[in-house]
This record gives sequence, structure tokens and C-alpha cells, in this order.
Amino acid sequence: MGGNERGIALITTLILGLIALVIIAALMFMLVTGTQISGISKRYSGALEAAKGASEYIVQKILDGTLSCNGGGVCSAGGSIDLETYVSNIPGYTVSATYLGDINRFGTYVYAIQVEARGATSAERAIVEFVYRVE
Repeated sequence: MGGNERGIALITTLILGLIALVIIAALMFMLVTGTQISGISKRYSGALEAAKGASEYIVQKILDGTLSCNGGGVCSAGGSIDLETYVSNIPGYTVSATYLGDINRFGTYVYAIQVEARGATSAERAIVEFVYRVE
């Protein structure tokens, strides 16, 4: 084997090694990114479920006629809705709710509510806005 052939074999081996290294690096990047996205999705789903649960609690309070804001007062636009401790402090999440307003026409009430759930240790949050009609 001559010097030229050994040089070409060395360069070919180095190029193939570099290509294999790039493929392995790309696979590792996809694996790490997929794991991160999966974690973010799981934390967001948890925040969304916490917000939905608080929404159901608020709807029940509306139906019972016991909805209160700002520490037991009557709700007005922009008021912070009073949530029980077991609703506002769901493990891993902090939940708050804002009374956006209501409309009363011909005995029909329409309430507008915004519920926000934030992760206690992460930046994930879910905001659920809904209107509820009571006749």
C-alpha cells in the first residue's frame, strides 16, 4: 500500500467517523428535545386541569348563589373570586379567578369569569375564560 492510498484511507475513515458523529449528535438532540417537550406538555396539562377544576367549583358557587369576591363581598367587574384553600392551592399549582362581569336581561344572568392556574415551580400556566348563563 503506497503513501497516497494510506492518506486516502485515512481521510475516508475520518469523514465517515465525522458523519457518524453528526448522526449520533442529531439523535441525542432529538431525544433531549422530545423529553423536554413531553415535560412541558405534562405540566401544561396539569395546569389546565387545575383551571378546569376551579371553573367547575365556581359554576357550582354561581348555582348555589354563594359566589363571593374580595374576601366575602359582592362580586363586581375585576374582583378576585374567593376560592377555598383546597381549590386555590392544588398541589403544584396556584389557582386564581377573576370576576369579569355579568349581564342581567329579562331574568337571565350571564356571568363572565377568568381562571388562571400557574405552576408553583415552573413557568407553565393555563388561563380558562368562560361565560355561564343562568335562567
